[in-house]
Amino acid sequence: MAQQATNNEVHVCVVGPQRLRRLVPAELAQRTVTTSLCEDTASLMRCTAERVPDVVLMDAGQAGRGPLERLRGTFPDLPVIVAARNPAVSDVVEWMRMGAEDVVALEAGDPNLDRRLLDAAEKHRLSVQVKQLNDAYERGGRLGDLVGISPVMHEVYRTIRSIAATDATALIWGESGTGKELVAHATHMLSPRSHGAFVPVNCAAIPKDLLESELFGHEKGAFTSADRQHIGSCERAHGGTLFLDEICEMDHGLQSKMLRFLQNRTFTRVGGTDNFEVDSRVIAATNKDPLQEVEAGRLRDDLYYRLNVVPIYLPPLRERPEDIPVLAQHFLEIMGEKYNKYFWDFSPEAVRLLLCYEWPGNVRELRNTIERIVVLANTDRVTPEMFPERIRKATVGRTVPPLAVEEALECIRAALQDRETEPAEEPDEVLPFAEVERRAILGAVKKCDGDISKAARKLGLSRATLYRKLDKYGVR
Repeated sequence: MAQQATNNEVHVCVVGPQRLRRLVPAELAQRTVTTSLCEDTASLMRCTAERVPDVVLMDAGQAGRGPLERLRGTFPDLPVIVAARNPAVSDVVEWMRMGAEDVVALEAGDPNLDRRLLDAAEKHRLSVQVKQLNDAYERGGRLGDLVGISPVMHEVYRTIRSIAATDATALIWGESGTGKELVAHATHMLSPRSHGAFVPVNCAAIPKDLLESELFGHEKGAFTSADRQHIGSCERAHGGTLFLDEICEMDHGLQSKMLRFLQNRTFTRVGGTDNFEVDSRVIAATNKDPLQEVEAGRLRDDLYYRLNVVPIYLPPLRERPEDIPVLAQHFLEIMGEKYNKYFWDFSPEAVRLLLCYEWPGNVRELRNTIERIVVLANTDRVTPEMFPERIRKATVGRTVPPLAVEEALECIRAALQDRETEPAEEPDEVLPFAEVERRAILGAVKKCDGDISKAARKLGLSRATLYRKLDKYGVR
Protein backbone atom coordinates (compact mmCIF):
# COMPACT_ATOMS: atom_id res chain seq x y z
CA MET A 1 0.00 0.00 0.00
CA ALA A 2 1.35 3.39 -0.97
CA GLN A 3 2.27 5.62 1.95
CA GLN A 4 1.63 9.32 2.43
CA ALA A 5 4.08 11.78 3.95
CA THR A 6 3.62 12.59 7.61
CA ASN A 7 2.08 15.89 8.73
CA ASN A 8 5.54 17.26 9.58
CA GLU A 9 7.12 16.67 6.19
CA VAL A 10 6.51 17.42 2.54
CA HIS A 11 7.54 14.83 -0.05
CA VAL A 12 8.50 16.22 -3.45
CA CYS A 13 9.11 13.88 -6.38
CA VAL A 14 11.41 15.41 -9.01
CA VAL A 15 11.03 14.06 -12.55
CA GLY A 16 14.07 15.08 -14.56
CA PRO A 17 17.79 15.76 -14.08
CA GLN A 18 19.64 16.05 -10.77
CA ARG A 19 20.05 19.83 -11.22
CA LEU A 20 16.30 20.20 -10.88
CA ARG A 21 16.38 18.42 -7.55
CA ARG A 22 18.80 21.02 -6.20
CA LEU A 23 16.10 23.70 -6.56
CA VAL A 24 13.98 22.04 -3.88
CA PRO A 25 14.53 23.55 -0.40
CA ALA A 26 15.29 21.39 2.63
CA GLU A 27 12.44 22.94 4.60
CA LEU A 28 9.05 24.49 3.85
CA ALA A 29 7.17 26.39 6.57
CA GLN A 30 9.10 24.53 9.29
CA ARG A 31 8.30 21.17 7.71
CA THR A 32 11.07 18.87 6.55
CA VAL A 33 11.21 18.32 2.80
CA THR A 34 12.09 14.88 1.46
CA THR A 35 12.75 14.35 -2.24
CA SER A 36 12.94 11.45 -4.63
CA LEU A 37 14.37 11.58 -8.16
CA CYS A 38 12.81 9.82 -11.14
CA GLU A 39 14.20 9.84 -14.66
CA ASP A 40 10.82 9.87 -16.37
CA THR A 41 7.10 9.39 -15.81
CA ALA A 42 7.37 5.61 -16.11
CA SER A 43 9.77 5.44 -13.17
CA LEU A 44 7.55 7.91 -11.29
CA MET A 45 4.59 5.55 -11.67
CA ARG A 46 6.70 2.74 -10.21
CA CYS A 47 7.79 4.94 -7.29
CA THR A 48 4.21 5.89 -6.41
CA ALA A 49 3.46 2.24 -5.72
CA GLU A 50 5.63 2.65 -2.61
CA ARG A 51 4.89 6.25 -1.73
CA VAL A 52 2.61 8.88 -3.20
CA PRO A 53 4.33 12.29 -3.16
CA ASP A 54 2.65 15.49 -2.07
CA VAL A 55 3.73 17.30 -5.23
CA VAL A 56 5.62 16.50 -8.45
CA LEU A 57 8.22 18.91 -9.89
CA MET A 58 8.58 17.87 -13.54
CA ASP A 59 11.16 19.00 -16.09
CA ALA A 60 9.55 20.47 -19.21
CA GLY A 61 11.24 17.82 -21.32
CA GLN A 62 9.19 15.13 -19.56
CA ALA A 63 5.91 17.05 -19.60
CA GLY A 64 4.47 15.78 -22.85
CA ARG A 65 0.81 15.05 -23.46
CA GLY A 66 1.15 11.31 -22.88
CA PRO A 67 3.06 11.43 -19.56
CA LEU A 68 0.90 14.17 -18.05
CA GLU A 69 -2.35 12.52 -19.08
CA ARG A 70 -1.22 9.09 -17.77
CA LEU A 71 -0.27 10.65 -14.46
CA ARG A 72 -3.53 12.58 -14.27
CA GLY A 73 -5.51 9.44 -15.08
CA THR A 74 -3.91 7.49 -12.23
CA PHE A 75 -3.60 10.30 -9.66
CA PRO A 76 -6.19 12.96 -10.61
CA ASP A 77 -5.52 15.05 -7.49
CA LEU A 78 -1.71 14.89 -7.50
CA PRO A 79 -0.34 18.38 -8.31
CA VAL A 80 2.33 18.65 -11.00
CA ILE A 81 4.51 21.76 -11.32
CA VAL A 82 6.34 22.02 -14.65
CA ALA A 83 9.82 23.58 -14.59
CA ALA A 84 10.84 25.19 -17.90
CA ARG A 85 13.44 27.58 -19.29
CA ASN A 86 11.99 30.50 -21.26
CA PRO A 87 8.55 28.89 -21.64
CA ALA A 88 6.36 30.26 -24.41
CA VAL A 89 2.87 31.35 -23.43
CA SER A 90 1.40 28.70 -25.73
CA ASP A 91 3.42 25.98 -23.95
CA VAL A 92 2.26 27.18 -20.53
CA VAL A 93 -1.36 27.14 -21.70
CA GLU A 94 -0.96 23.63 -23.11
CA TRP A 95 0.67 22.25 -19.93
CA MET A 96 -2.08 23.74 -17.81
CA ARG A 97 -4.71 22.33 -20.15
CA MET A 98 -3.17 18.86 -19.80
CA GLY A 99 -3.44 19.08 -16.02
CA ALA A 100 -0.33 20.84 -14.69
CA GLU A 101 -0.97 22.72 -11.44
CA ASP A 102 1.60 25.44 -12.17
CA VAL A 103 4.60 26.36 -14.32
CA VAL A 104 7.85 27.86 -12.99
CA ALA A 105 10.42 29.61 -15.16
CA LEU A 106 14.03 28.55 -14.54
CA GLU A 107 16.02 31.03 -16.59
CA ALA A 108 16.46 33.33 -13.59
CA GLY A 109 15.13 31.02 -10.90
CA ASP A 110 11.72 31.48 -9.33
CA PRO A 111 11.71 33.25 -5.96
CA ASN A 112 8.21 31.94 -5.34
CA LEU A 113 9.04 28.28 -5.92
CA ASP A 114 8.97 27.48 -2.19
CA ARG A 115 5.50 28.94 -1.80
CA ARG A 116 4.24 27.24 -4.96
CA LEU A 117 5.51 23.86 -3.80
CA LEU A 118 3.97 24.30 -0.35
CA ASP A 119 0.62 25.54 -1.69
CA ALA A 120 0.39 22.64 -4.13
CA ALA A 121 1.35 20.10 -1.46
CA GLU A 122 -1.21 21.44 1.02
CA LYS A 123 -3.92 21.47 -1.63
CA HIS A 124 -3.17 17.82 -2.39
CA ARG A 125 -3.24 16.80 1.25
CA LEU A 126 -6.52 18.57 1.76
CA SER A 127 -8.06 16.75 -1.21
CA VAL A 128 -6.84 13.43 0.23
CA GLN A 129 -8.35 14.22 3.64
CA VAL A 130 -11.62 15.33 2.10
CA LYS A 131 -11.81 12.10 0.10
CA GLN A 132 -11.08 10.01 3.18
CA LEU A 133 -13.76 11.75 5.21
CA ASN A 134 -16.25 11.66 2.34
CA ASP A 135 -15.59 7.94 1.87
CA ALA A 136 -16.32 7.46 5.55
CA TYR A 137 -19.50 9.46 5.15
CA GLU A 138 -20.59 7.41 2.16
CA ARG A 139 -20.15 4.22 4.20
CA GLY A 140 -23.00 5.63 6.23
CA GLY A 141 -21.85 5.66 9.82
CA ARG A 142 -18.84 7.91 10.37
CA LEU A 143 -17.38 11.29 9.65
CA GLY A 144 -13.97 11.88 11.20
CA ASP A 145 -14.31 10.75 14.82
CA LEU A 146 -18.10 11.08 14.74
CA VAL A 147 -20.05 7.82 14.71
CA GLY A 148 -23.79 7.45 14.18
CA ILE A 149 -26.32 6.07 11.69
CA SER A 150 -29.43 7.98 12.81
CA PRO A 151 -31.11 10.46 10.43
CA VAL A 152 -30.15 13.35 12.70
CA MET A 153 -26.47 12.36 12.54
CA HIS A 154 -26.64 12.16 8.76
CA GLU A 155 -28.03 15.69 8.82
CA VAL A 156 -25.10 16.76 11.00
CA TYR A 157 -22.68 15.15 8.52
CA ARG A 158 -24.33 17.01 5.63
CA THR A 159 -24.10 20.31 7.48
CA ILE A 160 -20.42 19.79 8.28
CA ARG A 161 -19.64 19.00 4.66
CA SER A 162 -21.58 22.06 3.48
CA ILE A 163 -19.87 24.58 5.75
CA ALA A 164 -16.36 23.11 5.86
CA ALA A 165 -15.12 24.93 2.77
CA THR A 166 -16.35 28.28 4.11
CA ASP A 167 -15.25 30.46 7.02
CA ALA A 168 -18.78 30.83 8.37
CA THR A 169 -19.07 30.78 12.15
CA ALA A 170 -21.13 27.98 13.66
CA LEU A 171 -22.87 27.50 17.00
CA ILE A 172 -23.14 23.89 18.16
CA TRP A 173 -25.49 23.13 21.01
CA GLY A 174 -26.50 20.00 22.84
CA GLU A 175 -26.24 18.36 26.22
CA SER A 176 -22.85 17.65 27.78
CA GLY A 177 -21.17 14.61 26.29
CA THR A 178 -22.94 14.63 22.93
CA GLY A 179 -19.76 15.27 20.92
CA LYS A 180 -19.78 19.00 20.20
CA GLU A 181 -15.99 19.27 20.06
CA LEU A 182 -15.88 16.32 17.64
CA VAL A 183 -18.23 18.21 15.31
CA ALA A 184 -16.02 21.29 15.49
CA HIS A 185 -12.88 19.23 14.87
CA ALA A 186 -14.42 17.37 11.90
CA THR A 187 -15.39 20.72 10.38
CA HIS A 188 -11.82 21.96 10.87
CA MET A 189 -10.29 18.82 9.32
CA LEU A 190 -12.52 19.08 6.24
CA SER A 191 -11.70 22.75 5.75
CA PRO A 192 -8.84 24.50 3.91
CA ARG A 193 -7.55 25.36 7.41
CA SER A 194 -6.90 21.73 8.32
CA HIS A 195 -3.11 22.26 8.35
CA GLY A 196 -3.53 25.09 10.82
CA ALA A 197 -4.08 24.62 14.54
CA PHE A 198 -7.36 23.55 16.10
CA VAL A 199 -7.41 25.46 19.39
CA PRO A 200 -10.14 24.50 21.89
CA VAL A 201 -10.95 26.76 24.85
CA ASN A 202 -13.36 25.59 27.55
CA CYS A 203 -14.83 28.84 28.88
CA ALA A 204 -16.36 27.03 31.86
CA ALA A 205 -13.10 25.44 33.00
CA ILE A 206 -11.06 28.67 33.21
CA PRO A 207 -11.61 31.18 36.05
CA LYS A 208 -13.48 34.21 34.75
CA ASP A 209 -10.67 36.60 35.74
CA LEU A 210 -8.17 34.57 33.69
CA LEU A 211 -10.31 33.83 30.63
CA GLU A 212 -9.53 37.11 28.85
CA SER A 213 -5.81 36.45 29.21
CA GLU A 214 -6.28 32.90 27.93
CA LEU A 215 -8.15 34.16 24.88
CA PHE A 216 -6.23 37.31 23.97
CA GLY A 217 -2.92 36.82 25.80
CA HIS A 218 -1.17 39.32 28.05
CA GLU A 219 1.97 41.42 28.15
CA LYS A 220 4.67 41.05 30.77
CA GLY A 221 3.67 42.97 33.90
CA ALA A 222 -0.01 43.13 32.96
CA PHE A 223 -0.87 41.84 36.44
CA THR A 224 0.95 40.58 39.52
CA SER A 225 1.84 37.10 38.28
CA ALA A 226 2.44 38.12 34.64
CA ASP A 227 6.21 37.63 34.68
CA ARG A 228 6.37 36.98 30.94
CA GLN A 229 4.41 37.62 27.76
CA HIS A 230 1.63 35.11 27.05
CA ILE A 231 0.28 34.33 23.57
CA GLY A 232 -3.48 33.77 23.75
CA SER A 233 -5.67 31.19 22.05
CA CYS A 234 -6.96 33.66 19.44
CA GLU A 235 -3.40 34.29 18.29
CA ARG A 236 -2.44 30.60 18.37
CA ALA A 237 -5.42 29.83 16.14
CA HIS A 238 -4.06 32.06 13.34
CA GLY A 239 -4.50 30.11 10.09
CA GLY A 240 -6.67 27.53 11.85
CA THR A 241 -9.82 27.21 13.93
CA LEU A 242 -10.68 28.61 17.38
CA PHE A 243 -13.25 26.48 19.23
CA LEU A 244 -15.02 28.25 22.11
CA ASP A 245 -16.73 25.61 24.25
CA GLU A 246 -19.40 26.63 26.78
CA ILE A 247 -19.58 30.15 25.36
CA CYS A 248 -22.52 31.02 27.64
CA GLU A 249 -20.19 30.90 30.67
CA MET A 250 -18.33 33.97 29.41
CA ASP A 251 -19.20 37.17 31.32
CA HIS A 252 -20.83 40.10 29.51
CA GLY A 253 -17.73 42.30 29.51
CA LEU A 254 -15.69 39.63 27.78
CA GLN A 255 -18.59 38.80 25.45
CA SER A 256 -18.41 42.36 24.10
CA LYS A 257 -14.68 41.98 23.41
CA MET A 258 -15.31 38.64 21.73
CA LEU A 259 -17.96 40.31 19.56
CA ARG A 260 -15.39 42.87 18.43
CA PHE A 261 -12.95 40.07 17.66
CA LEU A 262 -15.56 38.25 15.57
CA GLN A 263 -16.35 41.42 13.63
CA ASN A 264 -12.82 42.26 12.50
CA ARG A 265 -10.53 39.52 13.89
CA THR A 266 -8.50 42.07 15.88
CA PHE A 267 -7.70 42.11 19.59
CA THR A 268 -5.45 43.69 22.19
CA ARG A 269 -3.46 41.68 24.71
CA VAL A 270 -4.23 42.29 28.37
CA GLY A 271 -1.93 45.07 29.58
CA GLY A 272 -1.02 46.07 26.03
CA THR A 273 -1.97 48.83 23.61
CA ASP A 274 -1.14 47.31 20.22
CA ASN A 275 -3.88 45.81 18.05
CA PHE A 276 -3.23 42.40 16.53
CA GLU A 277 -5.03 40.95 13.55
CA VAL A 278 -5.39 37.22 12.92
CA ASP A 279 -6.96 35.02 10.27
CA SER A 280 -8.95 32.29 11.97
CA ARG A 281 -12.31 30.59 11.91
CA VAL A 282 -14.45 30.58 15.06
CA ILE A 283 -16.79 27.78 16.11
CA ALA A 284 -18.63 28.00 19.44
CA ALA A 285 -20.61 25.52 21.50
CA THR A 286 -22.90 25.43 24.51
CA ASN A 287 -24.68 22.75 26.53
CA LYS A 288 -27.66 25.08 27.02
CA ASP A 289 -30.40 26.28 24.70
CA PRO A 290 -28.77 29.49 23.37
CA LEU A 291 -32.09 31.28 22.77
CA GLN A 292 -33.12 30.67 26.37
CA GLU A 293 -29.74 32.03 27.47
CA VAL A 294 -30.36 35.17 25.39
CA GLU A 295 -33.83 35.60 26.90
CA ALA A 296 -32.37 35.15 30.40
CA GLY A 297 -29.77 37.83 29.68
CA ARG A 298 -26.78 35.52 30.09
CA LEU A 299 -25.81 35.62 26.40
CA ARG A 300 -25.67 38.89 24.46
CA ASP A 301 -28.10 38.81 21.58
CA ASP A 302 -25.64 40.50 19.20
CA LEU A 303 -22.99 37.87 20.03
CA TYR A 304 -25.57 35.12 19.55
CA TYR A 305 -26.51 36.36 16.08
CA ARG A 306 -22.85 36.74 15.13
CA LEU A 307 -22.09 33.15 16.20
CA ASN A 308 -25.31 31.52 15.02
CA VAL A 309 -24.66 31.86 11.28
CA VAL A 310 -24.86 28.06 11.06
CA PRO A 311 -26.65 26.38 13.99
CA ILE A 312 -25.92 22.70 14.63
CA TYR A 313 -27.99 20.78 17.18
CA LEU A 314 -26.70 17.50 18.63
CA PRO A 315 -29.52 15.58 20.32
CA PRO A 316 -28.90 13.39 23.38
CA LEU A 317 -28.41 9.66 22.95
CA ARG A 318 -31.87 8.88 24.34
CA GLU A 319 -33.34 10.64 21.29
CA ARG A 320 -31.28 8.61 18.81
CA PRO A 321 -31.21 5.06 20.23
CA GLU A 322 -30.21 3.55 16.89
CA ASP A 323 -26.77 5.09 17.39
CA ILE A 324 -26.18 3.41 20.76
CA PRO A 325 -25.20 -0.11 19.56
CA VAL A 326 -23.02 1.27 16.78
CA LEU A 327 -21.21 3.58 19.20
CA ALA A 328 -20.88 0.79 21.77
CA GLN A 329 -19.29 -1.56 19.22
CA HIS A 330 -17.01 1.25 18.04
CA PHE A 331 -15.79 1.96 21.57
CA LEU A 332 -15.41 -1.76 22.27
CA GLU A 333 -12.95 -2.06 19.38
CA ILE A 334 -11.07 1.12 20.33
CA MET A 335 -10.69 0.12 23.97
CA GLY A 336 -9.81 -3.45 23.07
CA GLU A 337 -6.92 -2.15 21.02
CA LYS A 338 -5.93 0.36 23.70
CA TYR A 339 -5.73 -2.26 26.46
CA ASN A 340 -4.59 -5.15 24.28
CA LYS A 341 -7.74 -7.18 24.89
CA TYR A 342 -10.02 -8.92 22.43
CA PHE A 343 -13.81 -8.51 22.52
CA TRP A 344 -16.15 -9.79 19.84
CA ASP A 345 -19.55 -8.22 20.52
CA PHE A 346 -22.46 -7.76 22.96
CA SER A 347 -24.89 -10.45 24.05
CA PRO A 348 -28.59 -9.80 23.24
CA GLU A 349 -29.18 -9.16 26.95
CA ALA A 350 -26.36 -6.59 27.00
CA VAL A 351 -27.84 -4.87 23.96
CA ARG A 352 -31.21 -4.74 25.71
CA LEU A 353 -29.53 -3.07 28.69
CA LEU A 354 -27.79 -0.58 26.39
CA LEU A 355 -31.15 0.40 24.93
CA CYS A 356 -33.03 0.52 28.26
CA TYR A 357 -30.61 2.91 29.91
CA GLU A 358 -31.13 6.61 29.17
CA TRP A 359 -27.42 7.58 29.15
CA PRO A 360 -27.72 10.99 30.84
CA GLY A 361 -24.00 11.55 30.23
CA ASN A 362 -24.54 10.75 26.54
CA VAL A 363 -21.66 9.56 24.34
CA ARG A 364 -19.03 10.43 26.95
CA GLU A 365 -20.75 8.22 29.55
CA LEU A 366 -21.13 5.37 27.06
CA ARG A 367 -17.47 5.55 26.11
CA ASN A 368 -16.33 5.57 29.75
CA THR A 369 -18.64 2.65 30.55
CA ILE A 370 -17.26 0.54 27.70
CA GLU A 371 -13.70 1.41 28.73
CA ARG A 372 -14.44 0.25 32.30
CA ILE A 373 -15.84 -3.04 30.98
CA VAL A 374 -12.79 -3.67 28.81
CA VAL A 375 -10.38 -2.90 31.67
CA LEU A 376 -12.10 -5.18 34.19
CA ALA A 377 -13.40 -8.07 32.07
CA ASN A 378 -11.56 -11.08 30.67
CA THR A 379 -13.89 -12.54 28.08
CA ASP A 380 -14.68 -12.01 24.42
CA ARG A 381 -18.37 -11.07 24.78
CA VAL A 382 -19.98 -8.28 26.80
CA THR A 383 -22.80 -9.43 29.10
CA PRO A 384 -25.10 -7.43 31.44
CA GLU A 385 -23.25 -8.28 34.65
CA MET A 386 -20.19 -6.43 33.34
CA PHE A 387 -22.01 -3.09 33.48
CA PRO A 388 -21.79 -0.88 36.58
CA GLU A 389 -24.41 -1.63 39.22
CA ARG A 390 -25.96 1.84 38.91
CA ILE A 391 -26.73 1.18 35.24
CA ARG A 392 -28.17 -2.26 35.94
CA LYS A 393 -30.37 -0.84 38.71
CA ALA A 394 -31.53 2.04 36.53
CA THR A 395 -32.81 -0.40 33.90
CA VAL A 396 -34.73 -2.70 36.26
CA GLY A 397 -38.35 -2.93 35.13
CA ARG A 398 -37.71 -1.17 31.84
CA THR A 399 -38.37 -2.95 28.59
CA VAL A 400 -37.73 -2.37 24.94
CA PRO A 401 -39.55 -4.07 22.07
CA PRO A 402 -37.87 -7.32 20.92
CA LEU A 403 -37.72 -5.82 17.43
CA ALA A 404 -35.60 -2.93 18.73
CA VAL A 405 -33.10 -5.39 20.22
CA GLU A 406 -32.99 -7.37 16.98
CA GLU A 407 -32.45 -4.20 14.96
CA ALA A 408 -29.64 -3.18 17.32
CA LEU A 409 -28.01 -6.59 16.97
CA GLU A 410 -28.28 -6.19 13.20
CA CYS A 411 -26.42 -2.87 13.49
CA ILE A 412 -23.61 -4.64 15.33
CA ARG A 413 -23.58 -7.42 12.75
CA ALA A 414 -23.33 -4.80 10.02
CA ALA A 415 -20.29 -3.34 11.77
CA LEU A 416 -18.70 -6.77 11.62
CA GLN A 417 -19.73 -7.68 8.07
CA ASP A 418 -17.59 -8.35 4.99
CA ARG A 419 -15.76 -11.14 6.78
CA GLU A 420 -14.54 -13.50 4.13
CA THR A 421 -14.33 -17.21 4.90
CA GLU A 422 -13.04 -20.21 3.03
CA PRO A 423 -15.86 -22.74 2.55
CA ALA A 424 -15.84 -25.83 4.72
CA GLU A 425 -15.05 -29.11 3.00
CA GLU A 426 -18.53 -30.37 3.86
CA PRO A 427 -21.33 -27.83 3.18
CA ASP A 428 -23.35 -29.04 6.15
CA GLU A 429 -20.37 -29.47 8.46
CA VAL A 430 -20.75 -27.79 11.87
CA LEU A 431 -17.39 -26.42 12.98
CA PRO A 432 -16.26 -25.09 16.35
CA PHE A 433 -16.44 -21.30 16.47
CA ALA A 434 -12.66 -21.01 16.87
CA GLU A 435 -12.16 -22.96 13.64
CA VAL A 436 -14.65 -20.78 11.78
CA GLU A 437 -12.83 -17.71 13.03
CA ARG A 438 -9.42 -19.14 12.08
CA ARG A 439 -10.62 -19.88 8.54
CA ALA A 440 -12.14 -16.41 8.24
CA ILE A 441 -8.84 -14.82 9.22
CA LEU A 442 -6.77 -17.04 6.92
CA GLY A 443 -9.16 -16.41 4.04
CA ALA A 444 -9.08 -12.65 4.49
CA VAL A 445 -5.28 -12.49 4.75
CA LYS A 446 -4.93 -14.69 1.67
CA LYS A 447 -7.41 -12.66 -0.40
CA CYS A 448 -5.63 -9.45 0.63
CA ASP A 449 -2.24 -10.86 -0.46
CA GLY A 450 -0.85 -10.67 3.05
CA ASP A 451 -1.77 -6.99 3.54
CA ILE A 452 -2.64 -7.00 7.26
CA SER A 453 -4.14 -3.50 7.24
CA LYS A 454 -6.48 -4.36 4.36
CA ALA A 455 -7.42 -7.71 5.89
CA ALA A 456 -8.20 -6.04 9.22
CA ARG A 457 -10.53 -3.58 7.49
CA LYS A 458 -12.29 -6.41 5.65
CA LEU A 459 -12.77 -8.29 8.91
CA GLY A 460 -13.93 -5.21 10.80
CA LEU A 461 -11.03 -5.48 13.24
CA SER A 462 -8.21 -3.20 14.28
CA ARG A 463 -4.72 -4.17 13.12
CA ALA A 464 -3.66 -4.85 16.70
CA THR A 465 -6.61 -7.22 17.22
CA LEU A 466 -5.88 -9.07 13.99
CA TYR A 467 -2.22 -9.50 14.95
CA ARG A 468 -3.28 -10.93 18.31
CA LYS A 469 -5.59 -13.43 16.66
CA LEU A 470 -2.91 -14.44 14.17
CA ASP A 471 -0.63 -15.13 17.13
CA LYS A 472 -3.44 -17.03 18.85
CA TYR A 473 -3.85 -19.39 15.92
CA GLY A 474 -0.13 -19.64 15.22
CA VAL A 475 -0.36 -18.34 11.67
CA ARG A 476 1.53 -15.06 11.93
